[in-house]
Amino acid sequence: MIFNQYQIPDRLEKYVADLLYHKDYYPKHEKDKYLPDGTINLVFELTDNPKFIYDNSIGTKKQECKDVWFSGVLKDYITISSHHEEMMVLVFKPGSGFPLIHRDVSKFTNQVVPAEQVFANNILDLLQELKLPTTPEEKFLAIEKWLDSQLSEDDFYLKVIRYAIEAIENSPTQINLSELSDKLGYSQKQFIQLFRKYVGLTPKQFHRIVRFNEILAAVENQETISWTIVAADCGYFDQAHFIKDFQSFSGINPKKYLSDIEDYPNFLPVK
Repeated sequence: MIFNQYQIPDRLEKYVADLLYHKDYYPKHEKDKYLPDGTINLVFELTDNPKFIYDNSIGTKKQECKDVWFSGVLKDYITISSHHEEMMVLVFKPGSGFPLIHRDVSKFTNQVVPAEQVFANNILDLLQELKLPTTPEEKFLAIEKWLDSQLSEDDFYLKVIRYAIEAIENSPTQINLSELSDKLGYSQKQFIQLFRKYVGLTPKQFHRIVRFNEILAAVENQETISWTIVAADCGYFDQAHFIKDFQSFSGINPKKYLSDIEDYPNFLPVK
């Protein structure tokens, strides 16, 4: 397998979380569960082999993904193809969707759509450039150039939305969302509307996903785990609530998660 991760330049790091190149990745399993992490993804398939989204319950194909697709922020896990012949993935930081697509990102929440529905046909021109026999570094630079033309400076995102996101991410066990909206000078209703417009989720939904991912980080590479302690450390004082949230985002209970996880916390092989 070939895997390259691009060093995001300073001017883009406030919007872009990751830019990845995969080639010849053929794990033994054919499907993965992708668990919600609050991000928006843009995926470029550089071969003519489509990928698929599968029904979470019965495993049948329900959607074909080819060329370039836009994955809005997820509230629930999805089941996707595991094999990557040659692919690039652009991961956007929570809240940066509006400066990227210049419209309410909640319209794409829990959806995966052909990218030309979001960016028109210029995204297909970029795909053709990426398919040329160039190095991963040259492909990264082509995407960087496209980002420079696509992203718009957005003071509201930079000063308000990022502040709210960082407040939730930095203290998911103690954050009071009502106090946060008051501190920012908005009513709760206004704050929810603005947050959904940029992040694709309500503050409460985003908080739940942040807390879920804090749990995944807490148990990663740990040999001995007390779920009671992990749950309490992450702000759950009701074990039933903790398990319900975990199953909602992953489709399985915490013990099964530990037996299934391999290399990446938000990707679970479906065996």
